[in-house]
Amino acid sequence: QYVASKADDEDRQRRFDVTLLINGLPMIQIELKNQDHPYMDAFRQIKKYSEQGKFGGLFGMVQMFVVTNGSNTRYLAADIGARLNENFLTPWVNRENEPVENYLAFASEVLRIPKAHEMVGHYSVLDAERKKLILLRPYQVHAIEAVKRASAQRQSGFVWHTTGSGKTLTSYTVAKNL
Repeated sequence: QYVASKADDEDRQRRFDVTLLINGLPMIQIELKNQDHPYMDAFRQIKKYSEQGKFGGLFGMVQMFVVTNGSNTRYLAADIGARLNENFLTPWVNRENEPVENYLAFASEVLRIPKAHEMVGHYSVLDAERKKLILLRPYQVHAIEAVKRASAQRQSGFVWHTTGSGKTLTSYTVAKNL
């Protein structure tokens, strides 16, 4: 368990709950709360740590935050302090569009190898204009995986969704990953 450096005005050290390393680099940070607390408490704690500069140095490499109280789990792209936006907290859904809220089920679906590597390597996009990392939503990930499966079988198809759902970003990521 990593202990963040203590600032002069802090009464105690800050300990990160779980850090997933990929090739020795911290890429995914998980903040855990018990079921007596809402998952938003975990989000507020990550935001507080970020505003205090705890995600600097090597921890500036973190690409994905996961917050959970065991029963409700969400993820979002890492960002700095005030730019962390709770509106981007995303619940995971499986390929059948069923919610995956339990933290163990989430870990099995999203944080297992190689899916965790894919989330930060293949299903993230850097928005150069806003200098921001974007993690794709579950339905975008599932669409990309379906395109890859179809491509491997030399099948064709199309991605259909509503306006503003991220079809352009999905198409860009398909092209990037193929």
